[in-house]
Amino acid sequence: MSRAGILVNRKLDVPLHRQLAASIRDAILAGRLRAGERLLSSRELQQHLGLSRNTVVEALEQLHAEGFLQTVRGVGTFVSENFQRSAAPGKTRVRVATSAASKAYLAALPLTDSLGPVAPFRPGVPALDLFPAAQFKRCFHTEDWSADRLDEPHSLGLPALREAIARRLKQTRGVACDPAQILITCGAQAALDVVATVLLRPRDCVLVEDPGFPNARAVFAAREAVAVPGRVDRDGVDPSLFPRKAARLVYVTPSHQYPSGAMLSLERRLALLRWAEKHDAWILEDDYDSEFNYTGRPQPALHGLAGGRRVLYLGTMSKVLSPALRIAFLVVPPELRRPIEAAHRVSGNVQNTIVQAALARFMDAGYFARHIAKMRKVYDERRRFVAASLGSVAGDSFRIRDSLAGLHFIAELPAGIPDVSFSAAARKRGVIVPPLSRYYWATRPENGILVGFAATPPAKARAAVATLAACLPR
Repeated sequence: MSRAGILVNRKLDVPLHRQLAASIRDAILAGRLRAGERLLSSRELQQHLGLSRNTVVEALEQLHAEGFLQTVRGVGTFVSENFQRSAAPGKTRVRVATSAASKAYLAALPLTDSLGPVAPFRPGVPALDLFPAAQFKRCFHTEDWSADRLDEPHSLGLPALREAIARRLKQTRGVACDPAQILITCGAQAALDVVATVLLRPRDCVLVEDPGFPNARAVFAAREAVAVPGRVDRDGVDPSLFPRKAARLVYVTPSHQYPSGAMLSLERRLALLRWAEKHDAWILEDDYDSEFNYTGRPQPALHGLAGGRRVLYLGTMSKVLSPALRIAFLVVPPELRRPIEAAHRVSGNVQNTIVQAALARFMDAGYFARHIAKMRKVYDERRRFVAASLGSVAGDSFRIRDSLAGLHFIAELPAGIPDVSFSAAARKRGVIVPPLSRYYWATRPENGILVGFAATPPAKARAAVATLAACLPR
């Protein structure tokens, strides 16, 4: 037998006989020792490794018991002939027969929008530096750690949190619902998935905004639905341009269209509701950052206008508090409550009860409302500062398209500066401003960048603006 990489390390806390047995076992499994190959004798191993005879004998006995070794009296110890090594690691590939659903998920993966780590101007991120940590910790540490609280979580979500959310929606968004209609999920993506699971069949049509949120399109594609573009202009998605072919679901972001920032006009909101009624379709209203409107005149939620009929309302804490909380909520029409709850529970997508309880206390104590009011002022100031700074540093190279809402605005670029290459240049310098064109998929793209102002304090914003100016061609 060659030495085959048989080693022990006396500095480790692991007993030497166990190290020796593991080293020989690994050599056999890796193919360095083949079936039928003779090992060094116990005396040779003892001399080669500087071990006691008892240590070597104990290791070999262990491998005999496991079936890796066999001894022929008077001849020697060999790797067992019964041990069949299927293949050396990395030499062959295991063939895996995946389901159609798995293939659909793999095909949809490139659609998902991953912007990377938090950096200046990355859109969709709240001011994490201003997260109300002291108040939230207080709510967390005063939690009741009773057996009831530590038991299996409620499939719909903690009742106290659902009640707090229902009160908030009624007061701020005109969404009147029973707490029993609210489902707590592990983020907005999970809410999208459970809706797609219940409502969509393969080849069903889903109307999706164009430009639009790519992660939503990825979820629908993973369910093998067919995405149909709904063209977006300065007034949001236009129902008059919807195809005559019926759709099962319409996905919209009416309060602050992503990514264009357009607000769906009241006329179009009513037209959309009429269209859904006529075509027997459901509307999924993603109200992801509606808490932040800087005009003082927020548009009513579709859900409120429709009285909850045919509209599923989606909200998230990721944009108002922190994405790390992994809490979103879905207001479900009574007709869909049972199947959506069943899909949610069977999938195991139930949020941590302790975090839910802390958030419920946070909302009941008034901390949530005060934080939103404070952030609305902070974000408005940051929005104005970034827009003014871009104008003063880069002149007319950036044309600001600001809808006075949300956590980002659009900065249009001249035709001679492609947004994809400009975005790549900025990213290399540590500033994340995604190209607007990447969010278009069926209509002609516009040329611009998304500028997320909410998470970037003025000092960092000033430096980031200078970086963007340096990316402009001279």
